[in-house]
Amino acid sequence: MISSYDLVETMAGWERLIAWAHGRQAEIVAEFARRRPGPYAPDEAGRSVSEFAADEIAARLRISRRAADLKLSLAVDLADRLSGTRRALCEGRIDLPKARAIADHTAMMHDTEARQAVEDRALRRADSQTVPELRRTLARAVAAVDAQAAVKRRARARAERFVHLQPLPDGMAEITALLPADDAAVVFTAVDAIAHSADPRDPRTVEARRADALVDVCRAVLDSGYGPPTARGCGRPADGAAASPAGRRGRRLARRRGRGPHVQVTVAATTLLGVDDEPGELVGYGPVPAAMARRIAADPDATWRRLLTDPVSGTLLDYGTSVYRAPPALARHVIARDQVCVFPGCRQPAERCDVDHRVPFPHGPTCAANLGPLCRHHHRAKTAAGWAWQCSPEGVITWTAPTGHTYVSTTPPLLEPAPNSALPDPGRAQPGLPAPDDPCPF
Repeated sequence: MISSYDLVETMAGWERLIAWAHGRQAEIVAEFARRRPGPYAPDEAGRSVSEFAADEIAARLRISRRAADLKLSLAVDLADRLSGTRRALCEGRIDLPKARAIADHTAMMHDTEARQAVEDRALRRADSQTVPELRRTLARAVAAVDAQAAVKRRARARAERFVHLQPLPDGMAEITALLPADDAAVVFTAVDAIAHSADPRDPRTVEARRADALVDVCRAVLDSGYGPPTARGCGRPADGAAASPAGRRGRRLARRRGRGPHVQVTVAATTLLGVDDEPGELVGYGPVPAAMARRIAADPDATWRRLLTDPVSGTLLDYGTSVYRAPPALARHVIARDQVCVFPGCRQPAERCDVDHRVPFPHGPTCAANLGPLCRHHHRAKTAAGWAWQCSPEGVITWTAPTGHTYVSTTPPLLEPAPNSALPDPGRAQPGLPAPDDPCPF
């Protein structure tokens, strides 16, 4: 029987093997990046890499484009700038998060000798440190050899600010915002002030009141149809103020597409009528309880778009047009049908996408079978990088990559079809497939 000591050592051995695999994969990714044709986009280190290489990685590995971008960037860093880190990773002395920490902290260092000094100092102790400890070592090392690099890193970090929606179980979701510290303080101070202005007898916790305050502020923006006055040009200017050219262009685009800011809920007709309790679908989130879907769809004053579907097939029956100015019927149908960008793995809502001609106009007709939503990045990948897509009458979309790889996906139903006892049980082994408890086949 293996001892507990040996179990821990075996665990560590597997960790070194995983690090080696990550290092070898990074070498392959870097070589792939070197072979990709343009158009090229310079990265923060001044190197020119194919703008669409990450899309091919994302499609083959079934990961998001953001994850593929991170994998590609680190691989090129290890190959071109951080040879010591690459060797340490391939030898299992550090793991992938530590390699990424070293790459992050040296990204803005263009002086080769200074970067080498930071890398050497970090690697001397990296195998005995946690990732947070290593990051502190790196921060001190960068400040010691290149004080301006810290300033550049802060500027880069600010440029990468974002807001992200992450679905959670039980009809909940998490909003994550990465902001400059002063902006984050503005947001928190505002919702905190609203929360503390509530009636002292309010039974909600202060955390719940802050959350509700944030929702109320955003709901007011959607109900009015405009963003708040702002010096950053993101909303509608106050009365009497001149609109910025960018703001005017944005509103013209929204009117041309017939779409303004709104939230969309999809619900089966039988669920809306109370015949059954099948979940609805909240665009950008996923399934929501029937009661929530009914409440959203029944609110005549809210900025929601209601979609009705057949409860058996999940196909579109009708879509509401009472809230916003009606767009052209064909574009509205394509957006409602496909829901998201049709590129493999992309989850950009169709509302924010271009309605693309699969066969370019005028060679291809302007009809539902020849149209699909593509986010601007993947629209450009199709136009400039050699990607192509086909769609069968059954809604099966086949993309062909520049390498010749093909990726097949099916246009998802607006709602999952109603349960059918004739369908195979996904938990039961099917002919030609391993049983759920079988060991890994490779």
